[in-house]
Amino acid sequence: MKKKYYLIILASLFYSISCYSQYSISGYINSKEKNKTVYLSLLRYNEENLISTEQVLFFTQTDSTGYFEMKGKLLSDKNKLYRIHSNIDKNNKGLQFSDSETDKNFHNFIFSNSDSIFFPDKNQVWFSHSQNSNLTDKEWRKSLEYELKLLEEYAETKNSEAILQAKKSFSNEFKLYSTDSLTNPLVKLLAFSHIKGNIIDLEEDFKKDSDFYFKIQNNLNQYYSGTSYYSQFQEEISKLSISTINQSYKFHKNINYLLGTLLLILLTTILFLFQKIKVIRKQEIISEVSTLTNQEEKIVKFICSGMSNKEIASTLFISSSTVKTHIRNIYSKLDISNRQQLIKKLKNHP
Repeated sequence: MKKKYYLIILASLFYSISCYSQYSISGYINSKEKNKTVYLSLLRYNEENLISTEQVLFFTQTDSTGYFEMKGKLLSDKNKLYRIHSNIDKNNKGLQFSDSETDKNFHNFIFSNSDSIFFPDKNQVWFSHSQNSNLTDKEWRKSLEYELKLLEEYAETKNSEAILQAKKSFSNEFKLYSTDSLTNPLVKLLAFSHIKGNIIDLEEDFKKDSDFYFKIQNNLNQYYSGTSYYSQFQEEISKLSISTINQSYKFHKNINYLLGTLLLILLTTILFLFQKIKVIRKQEIISEVSTLTNQEEKIVKFICSGMSNKEIASTLFISSSTVKTHIRNIYSKLDISNRQQLIKKLKNHP
């Protein structure tokens, strides 16, 4: 009886977990037009201001009250960057992007398969005042607020030299904030995207402070290994590393040319030797094949065409045992042990 009771409890727990292990995206669009299409898109970390059909995952339509809802279990269990948006102009079949304060028609947010987000009614700006259960999204919002505060402080600068210093100060301040205050690797990655957009010389900054970038890469490798977030950032870091190396060793340009020439000569020599070996090997095969009798040559041809021993025996009007004897002799003469080796050896032989 107790065992049955425990099984019921376990089944209930499993059912409750499965029920809550799904995402929910819902809310209202304050629009006179009804039945508007609402799109959900998956973004890469540097696509916050990009909008295209390739990004769209799902779409739905609002009802007569402007309400829309998306539910399911098909999103990633990892935190990723998404966008919810709807076209302002119903006659435009393409995807529209508006970032103005009065008619913004999208909202970017961090989300996972177990989260829910709700957009309340009666908002003039669509998808504003979102209520997102994802804690990483909250961390990102704080990061965006801090970034905006820094940019506002430096926006008053007019002098070109002062602007240069202001951008350097922003980079240093925001990088320090990212290192000390941000914990989630995706938020750190998004912070990097914003630093990249505001910094004057990313390559120069990477050369001076490469540890900052490699720490982001290590964090991504731990949490997002195998995803586009990691591979895309790794590609950027690789390019920066290569560029830094090229700058650092620019004075070795002539040596590199010399090494390149030597390498070309070496490759040419290797290619020549490889071709020479192929010719020698081909001659060896021809020599080995020339030891075959006419009957054995016929059997080799049949084997290469995929015929079985029985089919060969029938075609040549000989017994199967005679075919086997010929095949053993062929293997011995060509120094092989099976049909696969025979076919491979004589693949390019006429």
